[in-house]
Amino acid sequence: MRRAHALEEAAAKFYEKASKLVEDPSLAAALSFVAAESSNHARLIQSLFGTSEGCEGALGTAGERIIAELEKAAAELEGGWKPAPKELAALLRKLNDAEKLAGEEAYSQIIAKALSLELSDVERLLLEAVAEEEKFHYRIVEKVAGELEKRGSPGADRRAG
Repeated sequence: MRRAHALEEAAAKFYEKASKLVEDPSLAAALSFVAAESSNHARLIQSLFGTSEGCEGALGTAGERIIAELEKAAAELEGGWKPAPKELAALLRKLNDAEKLAGEEAYSQIIAKALSLELSDVERLLLEAVAEEEKFHYRIVEKVAGELEKRGSPGADRRAG
């Protein structure tokens, strides 16, 4: 469960970096929103379960690969990589799909574990809310990627951030 913390942190960093490349204010705001929500999820998981330190491998090979890909993409964006709009859309879709699979696994584990732990009703409700919010994050990122593809130039100003 604590490895979900690392997944959320990596997603937050990636989406925040990606938001700075998008020219359209509403699309940038959407990615920044997902980044902020992911960061909130990481803080909540940390407060309930601690950090992910020492839990490497808890999401399996696929989950660890997704965390690494999100971290790598964020580092590349931070390093000045400025993907073309369609390239950014493809990257958003790829990482969004991967995060969805890892996230579903992580949150299934969290909810199953929550049922066996002595968590308060409030703590259980918070974990359910996070799992539901993840579904909206997926839809938001999909819509942003679709808009980027349609417009063909959302990163046109190519600013790095």
